[in-house]
Amino acid sequence: MQSMSRRLRFAALCVFLLLVWGCAKAPRAPLVPTPAPPTGKGEVQDLRVLPQDLNAYLRPNTADRPLYPREQAGLRMESFLQIWLTPWNLGRPEYSRRAVETIFRRFEKSPGFGSNNQPNGPAFAASLHSLAGLGSYPNVMRKALTVKNTNLRGMPTKAPRFADPSLPGEGYPFDYLQHTALPPGTPILVTHASRDGSWVLAESALTFGWLPATDVAYVDEATIARFSTPRLAAVVKDQTSLPEAGITADVGAIFPLAGPPDASSVTVLVPRRGGSGQAEIARVRLPATAAVPMPMPMTPRNVAAVGNQFMGKIYGWGGIDGKRDCSALTHDLFVPFGIYLPRNSASQAAYGGAIPLGDMDNAQKEATILSHGVPFASLVWLKGHILVYVGEYKGHPVVFHDMWGLHTFSETGRDGRLVIGRAVVTTLRAGEEVPAVGPTHILLNRVRSLSVLVSPY
Repeated sequence: MQSMSRRLRFAALCVFLLLVWGCAKAPRAPLVPTPAPPTGKGEVQDLRVLPQDLNAYLRPNTADRPLYPREQAGLRMESFLQIWLTPWNLGRPEYSRRAVETIFRRFEKSPGFGSNNQPNGPAFAASLHSLAGLGSYPNVMRKALTVKNTNLRGMPTKAPRFADPSLPGEGYPFDYLQHTALPPGTPILVTHASRDGSWVLAESALTFGWLPATDVAYVDEATIARFSTPRLAAVVKDQTSLPEAGITADVGAIFPLAGPPDASSVTVLVPRRGGSGQAEIARVRLPATAAVPMPMPMTPRNVAAVGNQFMGKIYGWGGIDGKRDCSALTHDLFVPFGIYLPRNSASQAAYGGAIPLGDMDNAQKEATILSHGVPFASLVWLKGHILVYVGEYKGHPVVFHDMWGLHTFSETGRDGRLVIGRAVVTTLRAGEEVPAVGPTHILLNRVRSLSVLVSPY
């Protein structure tokens, strides 16, 4: 889409202005973490051998060394803020009526399956299309904030649309109406309201979609000014309570600072929905263990601390049910450090440029990742999946990622999945020892690029 392309070009320009590619890197000793003792039957050997703790992959001599110079912090936050506030700087919708209607047309022809794994009726999409009332699109142009954890949906409904759940890799959690989850305090532009006013269509810096009208509060110029500041705080602990607003927030949420932080806490401004639908602002004090001023110093140890918040948590396509998928993990992981990645894996892989790996054999791919990747600051991409490079184990790159599973094939040739379904640390050869996966279906075979988010000193 044109809007996504513009955002990517902007992000890439910012990165190239800030970073210097091709910096020489000091020789490194290979990391050999002490394997955790087996505690049960693991799905693949990697999960029995590799510590599921990112701190195990820190190198003592670099763990607390910033991955980008302190003097870049101001420029980095300026770039971050410009992307985050994109919806409030639009004079008209970035998405055409045709783009908004595409999903309705597609699912009118193929309604798919519902939450009970039964086929949706033929009126499933048509009735929602009527409810959307897109003949008058856009019928609203109002700046707003989300006031709770919410979702951008392809159509104005919380009901899912699954493909045939009898097929491998389909059914729950792969709801194809789920565009993305949004945390509270996210700037959005509301561009349309459904016929009954219960749903609104909105654009965020990540993508567009429908969300319940009650999840939105409209902002005036004073509120816009309070949120348009580089003095932001990032949540660094999942399920952080915001009692004054009656909600919780996870890593990835951002709020303006209400004043100077102290050693034990920060006070932030959190939007609530008032009786008229306008935003009211609550002051919420959070412990320093739950939220930090941005950008948080980007050291391997700090990235590991944030990443460990996600370790072992259940996979959720598009952020469904408050869970993360692969690109939600990478997006949320780097928000506290002033890096606002796009929402899908292919766009993230292009952030700041990428080193192509697709034409290399597997040994060359691994060697390139080990020689050019910056642990805790590099993304490995294969079609449909993105991973964070964190170090090495016995000469193989080690990655952190939220994965659904590995492709498997039976003796009859039937396609299947070996489901992992959570955030894990593995090599790119995970499952190689499993007969149904084997060397022919490991992730490494499909790796296409390496992206370095920050350049080392």
